[in-house]
Amino acid sequence: MKLLNKAKNIKKYKRILAVLAIVLLTAFIEIIFNFRSIIGGYDWMDVTEHMKLEEEGEYEKYVIDFTTDKALYIKQIRLVGEFASDDAYVMEVQKLNGFGKSEKVSYWDNVSTWFSESYTNLNKKVKSIKITLYKPEKTELHSVAFSNRFEINKYRVLFVVCLLALLYAMIFEKKFVQKVEWYFLCFSLVFGLLVIIYAQPTYNAWDEEVHFQNVYSIASGKHVKWSEATQSIIDKKTPSCNTKAEYAELRAVMNEKGREVLHLETKETGVVSYSFLAYIPMAIMMKIGMLLNFSFSNMYMLGKIGNLLFYVAIMFLAIRLAKKKKLFLVFIAMMPTSIYLAASYSYDAVVFACVTLGSVLWCNEMFYSQKKYQAVNMISSIFLFSVGCLSKAVYIPLILVMLLLPRVQKMKKKYKVIFWIGILTILGLVLMTFVLPVFSNTIAGNVSFGGDSRGGDTSVVRQILSMIQHPWATIKLLVTDILRFDNFRNLGDPSSSNYFVGNLMFLNFGALGVLSHKWVMLLLPVLLLTLIYRDKQDSVISYSSLYRLFIFCVIIITVILIWVALYLSFTPVGAESIAGVQARYYLPLLYLVALLVTNKKVYIQISGESVSKLVLLSANIFWLVSIYSFFLQPRLL
Repeated sequence: MKLLNKAKNIKKYKRILAVLAIVLLTAFIEIIFNFRSIIGGYDWMDVTEHMKLEEEGEYEKYVIDFTTDKALYIKQIRLVGEFASDDAYVMEVQKLNGFGKSEKVSYWDNVSTWFSESYTNLNKKVKSIKITLYKPEKTELHSVAFSNRFEINKYRVLFVVCLLALLYAMIFEKKFVQKVEWYFLCFSLVFGLLVIIYAQPTYNAWDEEVHFQNVYSIASGKHVKWSEATQSIIDKKTPSCNTKAEYAELRAVMNEKGREVLHLETKETGVVSYSFLAYIPMAIMMKIGMLLNFSFSNMYMLGKIGNLLFYVAIMFLAIRLAKKKKLFLVFIAMMPTSIYLAASYSYDAVVFACVTLGSVLWCNEMFYSQKKYQAVNMISSIFLFSVGCLSKAVYIPLILVMLLLPRVQKMKKKYKVIFWIGILTILGLVLMTFVLPVFSNTIAGNVSFGGDSRGGDTSVVRQILSMIQHPWATIKLLVTDILRFDNFRNLGDPSSSNYFVGNLMFLNFGALGVLSHKWVMLLLPVLLLTLIYRDKQDSVISYSSLYRLFIFCVIIITVILIWVALYLSFTPVGAESIAGVQARYYLPLLYLVALLVTNKKVYIQISGESVSKLVLLSANIFWLVSIYSFFLQPRLL
């Protein structure tokens, strides 16, 4: 009886105990990372006296040759000076490994014209170190110092606290497992905000500089003040950093440059173009930052927060309202690439969220409204498909699934014709936003129209003319490239062929990298489980083979349009392969694809709560590895 009472008391105060446990574990982790500093720490040790200026042919170079009788643990190296160019410096180190054996290794890092101080995280126990930096004209190296000081890393602390809190909620708070949409809400906000904080005021995601330029222009209204900071992002000229000290310098410089107006632009109108509607959530938050006179770095983060909040809100509704494939939807919505897009300057997250919620509402009306139809579901679904596809018209064929609704089939012929005309009109209007400018420029003879802004021999008009002249070659190209999955990688790196399409779709951080193919061993089983899992209360969707074929054809048409669009606008004219297609472009199609997968025979003897925990745990693991691999370890530790 006493044990039972103690158990009840522990359960009563479990949240307080959880907070204490999280604090203690976080402190323990910080102690582990600072163990070398605790047992033998020292503040900045100046070794400038070991610096010499040597000549090598026509060049001069700084050489810092430091040797010690007793091995010295160096956590960080600092170079202070005035740097005329972004030059690399080489560190030849004789280090002691974990077994006390001496090894010679070389590392390199670079100085930047933006900063007066350059830092390198070495984290090695060394017997000697030789640093070489070539001296261009006007470069002056003033001092060099080593450090092994105790320092609480706020980025690491924040990550550990957030991760432990999410794991606690998943394991001990049943309501989060039973109502997975609420766990998704917390999870996505936590990791999305971490990405925004860790990404710093620079470009990271796909074409982020282009999307930022559009958002900034919308947020500024009719009169746009282009600062030196905004131009640095747009021109992709911000320096690369690999330590939190350098990122602190970057924020300070960008904040200063954000006050310097390079030029003013007065637009003809402040009205937002239909193709830029997806930028509005980001522009609203950025505008708030402008009105509150935030620094450039904070304003830059605020714009991303607008995108994240919109994505989380729409996907929360989609998961909450989904009556079929809910766990599948949760899993793909929590994947690193999905949230990373939402935490960046990009309209892909808005398109993904709107199309997915539209598909969920269509599914509910299609299969679960036999007794009572909900007109609001149908209207909302049409609206979401339409608005979500204005930025990427290639997805608009998905709206054709609205023609399958039982309510439409039971309409009188007159109203059915009107509905069909309405859907086809929306389809045509959205497609015309892309097609009409192409046709008008073709007729006008503007053969350079539609070229990729990033350069190359690209032109939509010339590409169309080429396709018309070679119809069979065009068909063959589309068929072979769509079925050849290696073109998904589009990373410009031959070694990326090692990646599986699932990694590139779900575990991809753009320029930062992709989780290696070994993670397929966790990704595929969980993805397959969420795809085929159904509990006793889950009814099996039954619809005719003709309906299945129609949905499949709509998806295939959309896929073809994706590839055609990239061939027209991104691929050099007349090329025999299609460039630019990436696996993430398939994200908006996944929920409809999942609905085509029905499981009538296999029943998995696992409770819904256990499956939910497995899905949530897998997402946590992917994010743990991703944050450490792409943000903390190479940047902020």
